[in-house]
Amino acid sequence: MTEVTDAVVVNTSGIDTETNVEINSGTETTTGEAVKNLAFYNRKLSPYLPAEFFERTPFRTLYAPLFLGLNVLLVLAVLNLELHWTLKVLAGILIGQFNAGLAFISHETSHGQHISNKTAQDLLVLFAFAPYMISPTYWRFWHNRLHHGNTQYILKDPDAFPNTTVYRGSKFMRFVFDFAPGSGTIRSYFYFFFWFSFQSFLNQIYMRFGNKMWEQMKHNRVSVEFAFQIALVGAYIYFIGSAAPLYLILIPLAIQNYTVMSYISTNHNISPLTKINDPLENSLSVTVHPLLEKLHLNFGYHVEHHIFPRMSGAYAKKVHFELKNQFPETYQVMPKWQALKLLYSTPRLYKNATTLIHPKTQERYSTLPVVKKLN
Repeated sequence: MTEVTDAVVVNTSGIDTETNVEINSGTETTTGEAVKNLAFYNRKLSPYLPAEFFERTPFRTLYAPLFLGLNVLLVLAVLNLELHWTLKVLAGILIGQFNAGLAFISHETSHGQHISNKTAQDLLVLFAFAPYMISPTYWRFWHNRLHHGNTQYILKDPDAFPNTTVYRGSKFMRFVFDFAPGSGTIRSYFYFFFWFSFQSFLNQIYMRFGNKMWEQMKHNRVSVEFAFQIALVGAYIYFIGSAAPLYLILIPLAIQNYTVMSYISTNHNISPLTKINDPLENSLSVTVHPLLEKLHLNFGYHVEHHIFPRMSGAYAKKVHFELKNQFPETYQVMPKWQALKLLYSTPRLYKNATTLIHPKTQERYSTLPVVKKLN
């Protein structure tokens, strides 16, 4: 979320988020205690997990052709059958859900959870992320390297909301705040339905240029992949034509964005800012109906994913139980509906690491683990 012009790439996690290899493992606090970052939890939990949890799950990539095939059938049904408008709306919702599923399998694949060959990873992600027009190279740099390496670190994590200093100095962030959950504006209730695609498109078309945060990314490769995905989406829109754009373009776009963005926001944006990448502090796992857990490939178990980014999402729920067992007082998890309620009842601007503030009303709230109004 943060507009940055002078940030450089660092890694505060203790884990190389590209390879899942521990780095800086000897770091201690001034009191001699081990720093509680990703590496710390990785070491603590690993001995209690079966060896198979750390193996790749290549058959999980079959979700991609499954979701894509179901979408093809739904599109053809809407275009060729005399369906009632309610069934067309349902088809649009399902297409959006399956597109979100493609995003979730892209997310897992880009972390190397299923296949080791990066060319094969990129090929799958190139097509599976096409509904969002997100380049595999851009996504891997943005999500794996910047976000996982520096979760909730102001000016280092592009997904972290800003503090008051950044807000006052940035017209863009003042514009974004009014759209964000907790701003109190009507437009904020549309945020989830478009923001993921909008932010990704804006970053790839404009924001990545002349910004030190993105300097080390392979820009030429991103541009080629992005252009190919735009062509794919253009071809799809041309194929749909004027027959059913509401049901086959607009509704799926809204649903796929809502599904992904509602997870991303609840996973981090009511948590404190951190300099040490402690996922039990800066991340939140959210639970949904078991059917949605399977459809969304356990994406809600996000603390688990940050500790083991290379581990298949198939095992995330089992890691969840081990986390609850070993860290019952600090591990944070709640139903997704409850997290959404907190998100909309608190502003998305930080006065300090653990205090959220509304810039217009000056109302202040504490972040997780205990969210409450402070004045």
